[in-house]
Amino acid sequence: MFRFTLPLIFLAISLTSSVTGFAQDTVEEKARQLMEEHKGALVVITAKGQLEAKTSGDPLPARDQQRRTLGVTIGDDGLIVVSNSAIDASLGLEGQQAKMDDTVVTIQSAKTVFSEVEISYGDSTLLSGKVVRQDVEADVAFIMPDQEEAKALSKTFQKIDLAQFAATADAADRVVGLSRSSAVYGYMPTLVMGRITGVYKGDRTYFVTDAGTAQGIPVFTIDGKPLGLTVVRIVDGKPSGVLGTLSAGSIQVMANLAREAAK
Repeated sequence: MFRFTLPLIFLAISLTSSVTGFAQDTVEEKARQLMEEHKGALVVITAKGQLEAKTSGDPLPARDQQRRTLGVTIGDDGLIVVSNSAIDASLGLEGQQAKMDDTVVTIQSAKTVFSEVEISYGDSTLLSGKVVRQDVEADVAFIMPDQEEAKALSKTFQKIDLAQFAATADAADRVVGLSRSSAVYGYMPTLVMGRITGVYKGDRTYFVTDAGTAQGIPVFTIDGKPLGLTVVRIVDGKPSGVLGTLSAGSIQVMANLAREAAK
């Protein structure tokens, strides 16, 4: 009897290892499929403008600003969502001190006046855009591409459908974050695999994940449902430096308000 038991145990171990390896390959393949399916919705935003600030004394001289960040197309009309603090340099300046000549002044208010927005789609297409709505507390901003330019180029928009959001996502679930690399690697699409490590439910729902590693990253469950967009948590009107993935459902509601503002 002992002579037959050993091969059977070995066979069971071999089968278990094989099944485990297959499951792992399946998860990785799903992640690659997600990147291939949604890479067209990942855009690079270059926002230019002037930073204006009022102080306890004279206004500060306007300063030119240029910021580049990841954006995500979320509608057939090309509407794009980004992390607001990634394009707006004015956040958190209120209450800070600045020096004008020999005088120290306190900044009472600040804003960025956007003059130009360029959208790069990763397929050689470039369109102009306009910041149509900003929600400072949620750290999201919405950009609408120029519809006439899009029509002239016969541009159709690939989107991430936020209406299909992951309503039951919870801690420990596998997730995939999608992004684009820097210019060094030609802005190629990239992915990060991870898990939800916590769910914060306040006025809005935020997911803490190890896949949302930078601002503007769309995060999905492994079965392809959008979880949300990685933003900076804003506390008392100031960027905390702490990231969280704002739920897709919350973003969808704000996107409808942005479309109304764009009319």
